[in-house]
Amino acid sequence: SVGTDIFVLGYPLTATMGEEIKLTNGIISSKSGFQGDITSYQMTAPIQPGNSGAPMFDKNGYLTGIINAKHTGAENAGYAIKITYLLNLIDAAPVSIKLPTINKLSGKSLSTQVSIVKDFIYIIEVN
Repeated sequence: SVGTDIFVLGYPLTATMGEEIKLTNGIISSKSGFQGDITSYQMTAPIQPGNSGAPMFDKNGYLTGIINAKHTGAENAGYAIKITYLLNLIDAAPVSIKLPTINKLSGKSLSTQVSIVKDFIYIIEVN
């Protein structure tokens, strides 16, 4: 929903900001993305190049989206593909992918949530 607190974990601008995971937070500001795209959320967490592919979580630790774009003409306007559309892709995969059904992050502090999930978030560079 609009106004939901979210946080993003990723590896932006590693050449200058280093290779330690970075946390940014914000809110979902629109249920649609760039030019009304219904497959994405617009959110206010500051993102940079290198955040693409980063997970976006709600305050209860539920994965809500994957960062895919930043609006270069606006401040703190980024976009994330909604998890429901990603689940449809997983369901359509030629192999069966078993996803966790228990949320081990719910009820934990933000810093605890980050320490739990950071080991599952990777830098992927393509040259």
